[in-house]
This record gives sequence, structure tokens and C-alpha cells, in this order.
Amino acid sequence: MRKVAISIVAGLVLLVVCAYIAMRIPAVEAFVVRHAVAGIVDRPTPILADANALSVLLCGTGSPIADRHSAGPCALVAAGKRLYVVDVGIGSVQNMMLWHLPMQDVAGVLLTHFHSDHIPELGELRLQTWVAGRDHRLPVYGPPGVGQVVDGFEQAYALDTRYRTEHHGADFLPPAAAPMEAHPIPIPADRTKALVLDQDGLKITAIRVNHGPVKPAYGYRFDYRGRSIVISGDTAPDGDLAVAARGADLLVHEGLQPRMVGMIGDALRAAGRFRAARIMHDIPGYHTSPVDAARIANEAGVKRLIFTHIIPPLPNSTARRMYLDGVSRVRDHGVELGHDGLLVTLPSGGDAIVERTLKD
Repeated sequence: MRKVAISIVAGLVLLVVCAYIAMRIPAVEAFVVRHAVAGIVDRPTPILADANALSVLLCGTGSPIADRHSAGPCALVAAGKRLYVVDVGIGSVQNMMLWHLPMQDVAGVLLTHFHSDHIPELGELRLQTWVAGRDHRLPVYGPPGVGQVVDGFEQAYALDTRYRTEHHGADFLPPAAAPMEAHPIPIPADRTKALVLDQDGLKITAIRVNHGPVKPAYGYRFDYRGRSIVISGDTAPDGDLAVAARGADLLVHEGLQPRMVGMIGDALRAAGRFRAARIMHDIPGYHTSPVDAARIANEAGVKRLIFTHIIPPLPNSTARRMYLDGVSRVRDHGVELGHDGLLVTLPSGGDAIVERTLKD
């Protein structure tokens, strides 16, 4: 038996040595690299929604608190082949590229507000959709002030646009298609919502939410083929949002766990990091706790509540349980934590909710 074991070990060692030597041969090395590249390039483009379905893909579920596992806030809503991106947090466009999304099909961007964690990759989305084949200006919808944001990114990317057109040619990258185009959506003071667009069966509605001193700040509702998705944006608990979300299939709502944020603030203060502690003290006032979000979901009568813009990051099961503490006493069904890559599809003609996760 001992001789057999020695022979097996010796054989394995010889195999490893041979593989090591083979990998130093240029032809073998090139074959391995070509095979790996083909495996990446040949990955199929995921179908986010068929012609009659509405879906939402969470491209980023994090917050300004750094988290290796979550990009900044971003959701991509698909109504058939038309894709609309809601906010573009740090790392969100990279996720889209890793998942091999059809970037040329992005029909528009909707910004909820202009905090830095919601807009940083607007320029990169502009670039990647253009490179992928977008042949028209990219519409960017948002509260009044969106023009200033768009103009800033246009100025920042102006030289890049010229370089790329000169390098690849105007036939391949037409400069007229590169820019974004701002579409401010005002909501009158005596109203709580306004129509963004109503086209080919898709209706998008902007909803004013309470994120003061950030004013105005919006959430968005998408209605398509009898199904509906509401994305809260950043907000304190807001009854107007509950009214606007009434009867929706899915509510994607931000959530800040105040007890956990308080614990972080206490630790920062004890460590002498008073500026960071001050921020932890200030932010709960214009966000919504998971328990309050569950109440809003109940008031709206939505079928499912999914948390995003999760504060703080949740590195393990203990943290996830603490984040949801008290939620089940308010809403004992239809609640889950979102994560980057979660795709939720709502087929038409029923009330089915189908989930899967996109992988890199």
C-alpha cells in the first residue's frame, strides 16, 4: 500500500513539473491564453427582459461607505430591450461591463438627485454606451439642476471624445452621438409626481421624495405591460412615496440601519476620528430605516420589498440579521436584501416574480 501511495505522489509531482515546463513553451502559453480569452469573449449577452416583461437589475447596492463587494447605488430597469439606468454609483458601470450587458441598448439615465455617490460614473456610462454602438445623444433625466451635472461631465469628457474619434474614425465613433442631453423634470409645488415619458407601453413617473436639504430629490416608478417597479432613491420615510408606489409589484427601497450606524459612530469617536463620527451622527435623519421601509411597503401594498443603498455594509450573516431586526414584526413576507447582480423579472400576464443572479 505504501509503495502505491508513493507511486501516486511521484506521478502527481511529475505531472505538475511537466505542466510547469509546458507552460514555459510559447506555443502552449499562447494556446492557454487564447482559450481563456475565447471563454470570456464568447459569453452570451444576458437577456434582461423579453418583449413583454419588466425587470430590474441591481448594478450597485452600496453606499458612500467603502465596500469591496458592493458598487455604489445603481439600478437598471429593462422594459423589453429598452434599458434605463437609475443612478450610476462607483463601480456600477464596471459591473455592467463584467456582466456583458448590451450597453448600446441603454435608452436613458434617470438621476434621483445629485449627491456625489449617485452620479460619479455618469461619464463612464456615456463613454461605454457610445463605444458599444449608441448612435444618438444619451438622454439624462432628473430634477432641475440635471443640466449643470450633464454640462460638467460633457466638459470633462470633451478631450476624450476628440481623442477617440481621431483614433478610431468618425464613421466608427460619430462625435455627434457621444454627448448626453439633459432633460430636467420639474414637479410643481402643489404636486408630488410628474410624467417623465410615456412611450410604446412604458410609463416612467418621477416622484418627489424627502431627502432634505437635498431638494428636489426623486424616486421613479416604471409601469409596463401591467407590471410595475418603484425605486425610492434616497429619502427619509415618505408617505407620498407610499401613495405613488401603491399597487406596485416591486419596491426597491434604500435602507439605513440606525442602530448599526450609531455603533460605528461610537467606535469612530472612541478612536478620535471625530469628523467621520459626525457624519455617522448626521446621516440617519435623511434616510429610511429597514423597519420604516417595511411600513411604507405595507402601506403601498407592494408584493415585494428589496433593500438597496444598504448602510452600513453587511459583511456576514450576523450583520445581515441585525440590519433586518424588527422588520419581520412589521412585514413577515416579501422582504429581502438586495445584492449586486440581482435580477428580478416581472413577466406580463400574471403576478410571477422571477429572480436570478448575474455572475462575472
